[in-house]
Amino acid sequence: MVTHTDRPAPLGRAEATTHDGESARDVYDRSSLRGDFMVMIAGQTPEDFERYAPESRYCDYIDGIVYMPSPATDRHQDQVGFLFHLLDGFRCERGGGAVRMGPAVLRLSDQWQPEPDLFVRPGEEAGQPRPPCLLVIEILSPSTRNHDLGPKLSVYKASGIPEIWLFDERDRTVIVERQVGDGYRREQRTEGRLDSTALPGYWLDVAWLWADPLPNPRRCLERILAGPPA
Repeated sequence: MVTHTDRPAPLGRAEATTHDGESARDVYDRSSLRGDFMVMIAGQTPEDFERYAPESRYCDYIDGIVYMPSPATDRHQDQVGFLFHLLDGFRCERGGGAVRMGPAVLRLSDQWQPEPDLFVRPGEEAGQPRPPCLLVIEILSPSTRNHDLGPKLSVYKASGIPEIWLFDERDRTVIVERQVGDGYRREQRTEGRLDSTALPGYWLDVAWLWADPLPNPRRCLERILAGPPA
C-alpha cells in the first residue's frame, strides 16, 4: 500500500502545486508504479477529487482520502460488463431506476463519493422516500479486497443502501449485506440461486460469474426474466 500525504495547494490557478513544487495533477499520476496495490492520497478536498481524479480510472473519495487501485484486469471488466447486461436488461423489461457502472461516482455526501463497480438507482415513484441507490455491487480484487470489505462497505451501510453484493472470485463466494431494521444481516453464497430483495424478481445463479469463459448474458437474462427455477 502506498500513501501520499501531500495536499495540493488551493485551487484557482491553471496548475496548482504542492508545497514542495510537485504538480497537484502529478499526485494522481500512478503510471510509473508497478504491482497490484492501492494508492491512498490523503488530505484531499471534494474539489481536489473533482478536479484531479482521472475520469477514466476508478477512484473513491472517503473522508478526505482518495483511494486509487491498480487498473482493472480484463477478467474484472468482463464480469462487470456481464452483470451490467443482466441488470440493465432486467430494468428495460421490468422498469426501475438507472444502472450505472464504474467509474461513475455514487455521491452519498460531500465526504463520501465512492465509485462502485455497479449500482442501481431507485425509480421515480412519487412521494416515496428513496435511498441513494437500491443495490451496490463490488467485484473484489487483490488491490481492492481490504478496502471494499472495510471503509467502502462501512460507507455503504452508513448511507442506508438496502442491498450490497460483494463477489469474491478468490474464494468463489458472494457476500451479501441486506438492510434489516437499523442494521444489516450478512449472508454468504458459494452456489445456487441469489435473489435480490431490493429488486423484486431479479436473481442470478452464483456459478455464472465464476465460469470461464462467462456464459452468454442474453441467454442468462432470458432465464432471469422467465423467473427463478422451482
